[in-house]
Amino acid sequence: MNLNILRLITVLGMLFHFSGSTAGEWEKHVGRIVIPFGVTANQLPDPQSKGAALFKSYCGQCHNLPSPRMHSKDDWPMRFEKMMDHAKLIAGASPDINIPVDKEKQEIVAYLEKNGFRGLPATALLRGESQAFNVIWFCSVCHAVPDPDQFPAKEWGNIVDRMNSYRKKQGREEMSHSDRKEVINFLARVRKYNKGD
Repeated sequence: MNLNILRLITVLGMLFHFSGSTAGEWEKHVGRIVIPFGVTANQLPDPQSKGAALFKSYCGQCHNLPSPRMHSKDDWPMRFEKMMDHAKLIAGASPDINIPVDKEKQEIVAYLEKNGFRGLPATALLRGESQAFNVIWFCSVCHAVPDPDQFPAKEWGNIVDRMNSYRKKQGREEMSHSDRKEVINFLARVRKYNKGD
């Protein structure tokens, strides 16, 4: 079954189940969604900006805050719209959920795009290299494939280890030692080749 249809059925089932409840009862039955790798408001990039304030205010109603660096600049507009669809469904059953107006949505998306990571373009020649297979295989399950040039070569080991720990928390297949080494070597080698590090 299509995963999006399954998600919609689940949300609609929850809404139907709680439709006879008051908003207060909804709060008792449905807890806050926890993102295992979320951030606090003061950990957000540029936390005093209007975009960060709106992001915290609206997105923090239902779950803890995802890091804006969790997705690429190109992915955020679509992901934000999906979240707005969920928020509208929940707001129908709970008047405590506020939905941003169009201008606020634009401000939030601009903030997320500004602070998202840089994805590897779909037309990048690197995607065709055989060594890129593991990078694409492991990274694209959760987010866009990162552009290797955005971080120094020495940082990729820590980044890949952090991502692998998220995979474990989500119950996904972890990278083997050889997969980890291949992914890190590819990302670091490509950057060195492109930047002359």
